[in-house]
Amino acid sequence: MKKKLAISIIIIIALLALAGCSSQNNEGTDAADASMPSVTNMAGSTTASEVCNVLNDAGLSNVAVFNDWVLDFAGSAGKDSRLTDKWVQPGDNKPDLAACADGWEKHHDFSDADCRMTAMLLLDGLITAEKTDAEYTGTYLMFDVDAIENTDRYEAIRKNLGLFTTLFGDRASGENEDPSEVYGNMWKEYGFSISNENVSLVSLVFYDPDFRQTFTGHTGVLIKQAEDKYLFVEKLAFEQPYQAIRVSDTDQLLDQLASRGEYYGGEGEPGPYIYINGDYLGELKR
Repeated sequence: MKKKLAISIIIIIALLALAGCSSQNNEGTDAADASMPSVTNMAGSTTASEVCNVLNDAGLSNVAVFNDWVLDFAGSAGKDSRLTDKWVQPGDNKPDLAACADGWEKHHDFSDADCRMTAMLLLDGLITAEKTDAEYTGTYLMFDVDAIENTDRYEAIRKNLGLFTTLFGDRASGENEDPSEVYGNMWKEYGFSISNENVSLVSLVFYDPDFRQTFTGHTGVLIKQAEDKYLFVEKLAFEQPYQAIRVSDTDQLLDQLASRGEYYGGEGEPGPYIYINGDYLGELKR
């Protein structure tokens, strides 16, 4: 009898412990999902669907195409790439970029998309200009232009190539012009605008002092979901992951962007200039 009682007590304790662990794990997951900032690579149907639902609700364009690009990239990168399909803290998201590049090149014989191409896909029809440059004669977008012109997959961007190169391309800084004002002045001169008040284009504009030129080195789409809830969607670079970041405000987003060492040059050189829809916010600080 005592032996049976002891066994029963052990079983009860074990069940309580499992229940407690289950409760803690669920609470931890819920807390991680709710906390901001949090990030995902959309490397599976779970978070890709969630992000695409937000994009659809916000009125973004070509969302189904974007979803195909995201899942295709994740599939080619494979499990060794460590891409996430859940919301995690930014410090816990550490994809293997070499594995991503190797996977893309192994499975595709055409160029991958980058941040600018991804933003233009989602903003198709939403971003307009009163005029654009007749042709692109710069060099910073040479790989973008080559991919867009020679890959059927990027047809939706190709039809807006003039808009694309005018918006993101290299632009000379005037003799008496502050380089931090070049991009904003271009927005005004060409009459750029986005027709959705809850959608913004975040642009990191880099300055090359040797040639006195600026160009958009990184960009992404920011969606306002509520007063304290924003979603930033980006492609890190050619053959690097797609990523979505949930933040409570733009300052929190800038903190995340500022943590990326690749956006800075040598000691004393300025960080990229930050713009949201052509409005200058300041220099990105380490």
